[in-house]
Amino acid sequence: MKKINKYLFVMAIAATVLLQGCEDLDVPNENNPDFDQVLATPADVETVAASIYNTVFSGEHRVGGVQAMLATAADHVTCSWGNFGMRDMSWEPRDMAWDNSPAYSNQGYTKYSYDQWYSAIGSATDVLTAIDINGMVVEVGGVDQTVRARAFAKFGLGLAYGNLALVFDKAHVVDEKTTVEPVIETALPYQEVAAVAIAYLEEALALSDASFEIPGGWLGSSTPVSSADFQKIINTSIARIMSYLPRNSAELAAVDWQQVKTFADNGITSDWIVEMDGTNRWYFEAGDYLTYPGWGRTDMYVAHLMEPSLPQHWEDDPTFPHPAEPTDPMDKRLETDFQYMASNDFLAARGYYHFSAYRFKRYDNIYTNSIGPKATVMLEENNLIRAEARAYLGGAELSDAANIINAGSRVARGELTPVAADLDEIIDAIHHERHVELYTTGCGLQFYEMRKLDLLQEGTPLHLPIPGRTLELFGVNQFYTFGTTANADGIGTSNSGWR
Repeated sequence: MKKINKYLFVMAIAATVLLQGCEDLDVPNENNPDFDQVLATPADVETVAASIYNTVFSGEHRVGGVQAMLATAADHVTCSWGNFGMRDMSWEPRDMAWDNSPAYSNQGYTKYSYDQWYSAIGSATDVLTAIDINGMVVEVGGVDQTVRARAFAKFGLGLAYGNLALVFDKAHVVDEKTTVEPVIETALPYQEVAAVAIAYLEEALALSDASFEIPGGWLGSSTPVSSADFQKIINTSIARIMSYLPRNSAELAAVDWQQVKTFADNGITSDWIVEMDGTNRWYFEAGDYLTYPGWGRTDMYVAHLMEPSLPQHWEDDPTFPHPAEPTDPMDKRLETDFQYMASNDFLAARGYYHFSAYRFKRYDNIYTNSIGPKATVMLEENNLIRAEARAYLGGAELSDAANIINAGSRVARGELTPVAADLDEIIDAIHHERHVELYTTGCGLQFYEMRKLDLLQEGTPLHLPIPGRTLELFGVNQFYTFGTTANADGIGTSNSGWR
């Protein structure tokens, strides 16, 4: 008798997607009659494997997910529009908790990312069930590609659980061998979910010793990806989870930076590129809305980083003067990557603090048709993690950290003064580069940066709750959440901040 994983069964209902495979409610196979048909051949397994990363990517970068709201919560992007949860996460003061009610009009943004990542987990679990439980040999064109399929499924599990750990306070962990009761009590805290994610990625890393290529379409690449380059992507993915997981500065201090250094040093050696295909499967949609004229603008917090004469915050006052365009900004990328705006089109009634004199223009050409290469993880991002690890290790490593930063875009494109081998100066430089050079390249990247440095405004959620509509399926009728200055505890809600 085949079983369907109890948790994935619930998630199939929640997401209205088919998360087949695995283990069932201890009833005969008729509850899941299509598994043996859908995954009957090696070609079927390859088809499912090919979908895994795109599903993870969609949860990260589609506008229906969390990327836009995390960007405004981080004071990285500013926008007064009510779309995509952007306004709800950027009220000042931050005294509106995230509304986790199933009836809330914006509840779908957290649920979309949550469901996409569990959909990827379901697909990866299907692949592993076919191979490890049912004994499928994935032969393609006369070549045994079973190891490739297993490695990619483990990679998908690692990325999906890594995202869940970074964004949500807890999550359920299931795979082809693990089943849980679909109740809130069986969810694991984010630290444990991250550990599981890293373990899956390490399994994928070990499996990728084999000589194989990942088809380009599986990763949104225009060319196949060698197993060696796939290993680099996996190493970077692990380093990212470890660096971005801390909810506050105390957790930041507890990170194993020696491990982070090892993984990042073995990470990508060029940008991890995804080829956008219009608005079809591979589209950095949230990034488009966060930068498109009339939508998201650059928060003055970021503009001030590049030119200190600009105000760091637009005061909530109708008489606050619109800043003049600097003639010689400290960071030259303010001119090359950003566009000065002489007026605002946001609604004053929603707060002048949303106003800004800049928008991001660096990717305007590629977003015209949304076709062509764009980094989902830049080489610069991996290098900043390499520098960060060395900075926190301290001692002789500080010099290497400074050298990594000074060899990057900060000096080459920003024309900024090289940093010294000083911890505070290096951390400030990394913070600057994550807001400027890495603008909108990673889902939540700037939110994670502000969070671990205790810079999110007081009252900002440090992570999001399991979506209310999913909690309903677990029989929960009280929908917990995070946010507001009254609940600022530094654990689930920021209790400090940059202002």
